[in-house]
Amino acid sequence: MPTAADLMTRAVPRASPTDRADATLAALRRSRPEEAGHLYLVDEGSRLVGQVPLESLILADPAARLDGLRGDPPVEVHPEDDAEAVALAAVERHDADVAIVDAQRRLLGAIPIGHLLALLHEEHVDDWLRMGGIDPAHPLPPKQDGAFDSFKARMPWLLMGLAGGWLAAGVASLFEAALEREIVLAFFLPLVVYMADAVGTQTETILVRALAYGKVPLAGQLLREGLLGLLIGGAIGGVAAAGLLFFDGRGLLAAVVGLTLAVTAVIATLVASLLPLGLAKLGADPALASGPIATVLQDILSVAVYLGIATALL
Repeated sequence: MPTAADLMTRAVPRASPTDRADATLAALRRSRPEEAGHLYLVDEGSRLVGQVPLESLILADPAARLDGLRGDPPVEVHPEDDAEAVALAAVERHDADVAIVDAQRRLLGAIPIGHLLALLHEEHVDDWLRMGGIDPAHPLPPKQDGAFDSFKARMPWLLMGLAGGWLAAGVASLFEAALEREIVLAFFLPLVVYMADAVGTQTETILVRALAYGKVPLAGQLLREGLLGLLIGGAIGGVAAAGLLFFDGRGLLAAVVGLTLAVTAVIATLVASLLPLGLAKLGADPALASGPIATVLQDILSVAVYLGIATALL
């Protein structure tokens, strides 16, 4: 994943805030900098203190000092920052000027607007290709005789789903006695699995979108989504239990289903939070890989929790 340093150019115009406009323009003509959208103001320690739009410099009185021509502060980022997050931050500020500084705010360079636009265009195309199930590294559709290549690309994820299904079936077989006592439990397995997947998918979608803007703190994410899962699960479980009690009349069965939906909603939000963050830390694409893995884990855990609660209460 590219960083701000990958888009940076070091040959940017810079001057002291006390310099005059005429002398600065003459120096710019001699130096021919690569990035000439703004003039960066630095102090004696090369620390960034502001910027001057070039149009302001050109129209200024020749004797004017640069500190009187300052424009809006630039977007300041560090070399290791994610490039896409930097581009999005510049767009949100409606400002194409991005300055790269070190930990002491010393000016290292800047990112030209052309680099930012090219990156955003590339990421936009990649996102649309992923939504269509196409690998961005190979955007052209496969040839008609490329069935084997398509087979190789799809099979790993399908085999992962098949293995998850076997594991879920194995977990269910451990509770055969409970299923024999209450065959009606089998009727609600699809409901339990679906609701956990739905809650987890919501969490993944929001988290992957947030990761595009930068780092997401693990503790804060888990605390927020865990609480949200508890609220969602409590609401859904309560509605399901009340409805089942009204139509069926068996209080323990209603309690099993309602409690299961509450617990699995919390688990789904935590699993859907941990996987994208872990994959992003490992350098993998969380938008591509977290969905299949999270679905398998949530299905297995949902079945185990449901039948475990049923065995304990019924």
